[in-house]
Amino acid sequence: MKMNDIVKAIDNSPSVALITHINPDGDAIGSTLALMHALDKIGKLVDVYCQDDIPNTFYFLNGISRIIKPDQSIKKYDLVIALDCSDPERMGSCSVIMDKAIISANIDHHISNTLYSDINVVDGDASATGEIVYELINLLEIIPDKDIAEALYTAIVSDTGRFSYSNTTPKTHRVVATLIEWGADIDKLSNLLFKNHSLEWIKLLGQAINSLRIYHDGKVAIMHITKEMMAKAGATEEHSNGIIQYAKDISGVELAAVLREVDDSTIKVSLRSQSIVDVSVLAKKFGGGGHRRASGCTINLPLIQAQENLMKAIDLYFEE
Repeated sequence: MKMNDIVKAIDNSPSVALITHINPDGDAIGSTLALMHALDKIGKLVDVYCQDDIPNTFYFLNGISRIIKPDQSIKKYDLVIALDCSDPERMGSCSVIMDKAIISANIDHHISNTLYSDINVVDGDASATGEIVYELINLLEIIPDKDIAEALYTAIVSDTGRFSYSNTTPKTHRVVATLIEWGADIDKLSNLLFKNHSLEWIKLLGQAINSLRIYHDGKVAIMHITKEMMAKAGATEEHSNGIIQYAKDISGVELAAVLREVDDSTIKVSLRSQSIVDVSVLAKKFGGGGHRRASGCTINLPLIQAQENLMKAIDLYFEE
């Protein structure tokens, strides 16, 4: 990592843009907002960008309204920092903002990161990008507050599956202990993040579970979500978040997948594993990536063909 380099770049940059990835999740949003609040405290002019809408789940975070979409009149910033983006494509239409930057930086924890910026602060051992931002904020010599604490907690608790995934380390728990000291209300956050499902999400979950199929003697569980299912449930894209966990949690399942139909020839695939399968290897076969235990990709085929191709890759993986 080049943490000292990014601290120096921040010190020397009056204007800063923060960018997070398309279809933002808890780590993307939480780590970005935490850094935004920290930069506010040291007097930087900060703008925050994301190509896509922010899921309603995260509207409780202070400062969420400051995340905007890029427009045609792109500003030029002294420093542009991408957070939780493993490659420039993950920024979507926001990538043009980084292209115009005087200095670019990249803070991330994905092992597939392509080191695409002038300064690359990448730690594949970190539980979340929020964990790296925590270290950076400590180096900025500010007084942390509840807003920073709750944004970072959201980032870390989201990417560790409530501290149940294998990326959770002793360091992760030490960081979270400090966030609680900084004012994070974990009872409130747990209720808002994990016990606050909409009726649309429940309806979509029921349909997805009905699509469940088991393969490889109970080691592989696959579900799908069609456009018709989404319409029937009155659901949007964000309502599909978290559904894969119900396939992964089946006793004996090592690999879980959910295929979501975006259109007739575009299928978004989410992959999760327990302890043996490296799903990033499977995702890379289809141009995707991510972590050993959580990855994703897009297959540009109709749903049935996409699932057949995915199963061929899974079969080959298990044979090897």
